[in-house]
Amino acid sequence: MKFCYFDESGTGDQPISVMAGVVADAHRMHLTKDTWSGLLGQLSDIVGQPVREFHSRKFYSGSGIWKGLDGPHRASIISAIVKWMKDRKHKVVYSALDIQRYEEKRNEDARFEGLSAWRTMALHVALSVQRRHQGESKNKGHTVLVFDEQVKEKDRFTDLILNPPEWTDEYYERKRGRKALDQLVDVPHFVDSKQVELVQVADLYAFILRRQFELETGLDEAKYTDERNKVGAWAEDILSQTIGNGHIYPKKQPSDAAQLFRSVAPECCI
Repeated sequence: MKFCYFDESGTGDQPISVMAGVVADAHRMHLTKDTWSGLLGQLSDIVGQPVREFHSRKFYSGSGIWKGLDGPHRASIISAIVKWMKDRKHKVVYSALDIQRYEEKRNEDARFEGLSAWRTMALHVALSVQRRHQGESKNKGHTVLVFDEQVKEKDRFTDLILNPPEWTDEYYERKRGRKALDQLVDVPHFVDSKQVELVQVADLYAFILRRQFELETGLDEAKYTDERNKVGAWAEDILSQTIGNGHIYPKKQPSDAAQLFRSVAPECCI
């Protein structure tokens, strides 16, 4: 069994939104969680106060409790976290929206009816996980989806997963006689990220990918001299950890369902 932990970045007024998920095998999760808790302990010592949760946006900008930690030091910590995750060989799944393209498309395509930006990304990652894991033997592909708490989205997304629209079947080539989204265990779970460490890692990954896509598409400018190089290197490492772009943004004979998500993604993703 696997657990996939999700968080999103850029659902305010940013031009790009990204949802990222960290996929971990159940039997290997505890080691990663313990190490992450240790990292928060080290960061607590550095800033001289308890760090119970890692908020990527504040850490990246050096605001709040991080204002005394200079840019190069913060960058070195991000590099260490990305390498640490890569060494653990957990997989990554993500979905990205170019908000302008999404807003234009949702007015044209009835399949977007009832799909907020958040729900669009969450459905996309769920379908990607289903597509990737359905080929695993026995119950090894069964996956629990864990999201950061979303009061406004919880009920509607849960209903969406329990009763997925028919057009989603072709995304993962659902076979006759198989239950829809049969690799997803139970219902999506929504948690307090303070209590679930890997959601905080997903937050960092979503933030880095969002910055990379904003910079790569020219929808935002670099905030400091070497940002493009630093963010580009981190994003390259993160994207090397994915479940495979063929399951996220397939290019070879993509189905109409896959084309839908491609149509609202940043150009650099497709």
